[in-house]
Amino acid sequence: MAGVPASLWSLIDLGGTASRKRGWIIFGVLLLSLVLAEIASNGNPPWKSLSFLAVGIAIILWVIVLVQRLHASGRSGYWALVSFLPFVGIIAGIVIHCLPPRTVDRRGHPVARISGAGALIVCGLLFVSRALFWQPYWIPSESMKPTLLVGDFLIATKLGPDDLERGDVVVFRHPVYGSDFINRVAGLPGDRIQLLQGVIYLNDMPISQEEAGLFEEVYEPQGPMGNLPRCENSGVSSGDACTKSVFTETLPDGRTYQILNIETESVGDTTDVFTVPEGYFFMLGDNRDNSVDSRFSIATGGPGFVPAEAIKLRAQIILFSSAGRFIADVTSWRPDRYLKAVR
Repeated sequence: MAGVPASLWSLIDLGGTASRKRGWIIFGVLLLSLVLAEIASNGNPPWKSLSFLAVGIAIILWVIVLVQRLHASGRSGYWALVSFLPFVGIIAGIVIHCLPPRTVDRRGHPVARISGAGALIVCGLLFVSRALFWQPYWIPSESMKPTLLVGDFLIATKLGPDDLERGDVVVFRHPVYGSDFINRVAGLPGDRIQLLQGVIYLNDMPISQEEAGLFEEVYEPQGPMGNLPRCENSGVSSGDACTKSVFTETLPDGRTYQILNIETESVGDTTDVFTVPEGYFFMLGDNRDNSVDSRFSIATGGPGFVPAEAIKLRAQIILFSSAGRFIADVTSWRPDRYLKAVR
């Protein structure tokens, strides 16, 4: 290509070939980039950004050299399509590097080569981004209804304590038991929080709540645990409509979201005043009468104040949602919850 040095073009030419030595060198660069990115993720933000950029460049070079090795061994680009299978891409890459060279030129159709390269690039980027930036999460309980339903499968991105804002929906580890919880950040370090008959008082000022109709669902076992939902209406039988009152809550910065209320005098509707210590956060579930959150101390099974280091993920988007006992049962997937942002 005009204007590109021959040595550089040979490194990025999808139609070219590469030696095993080049492949293993770039694979080593990729591993080194991953290690440095992990170290930098806890350090200076500019270095963190540069390290992630280095990982991206190393991934692209690694994918290109895999395709070049396919060419060097005289095999079709269709072979690279196996990288579409979960976690096979990295194994396929190592196998490609172990293939012996051939003297017969059998590279396959250009479309096949481009498809194979594209498959490897997508798989590689997903693999690395999964390790560095995001994690999947499946909702097992109803503590975050109506924002998150039992069976929602969502993407949560990694974050640090400095990235947290009031109103974020986050995944955190229980300080004692180590199990995953998902709640909404209600209080930041230094905040004073109290609930009076279900209304949040933040720094002595009530958070606005407005009626927003009813939340309705079928009274039946939900999710893999088969728990029955709690209902505001009485005398509900299996298969009947289970309803709860919905309120729109508005934070001081204008952020809004919906919560559920089943009772007005349940445990947790009225609390003492909590002053959030430095380095900790106060969590609340949106399903206020069916959530174990920071209103409940560790001694009673709750998380109490959640330390910053226990908070790892912010819920971003619901990929899909299953109303059945098994997430693989496509007949139970909810058609209105594909690619839905978490507010």
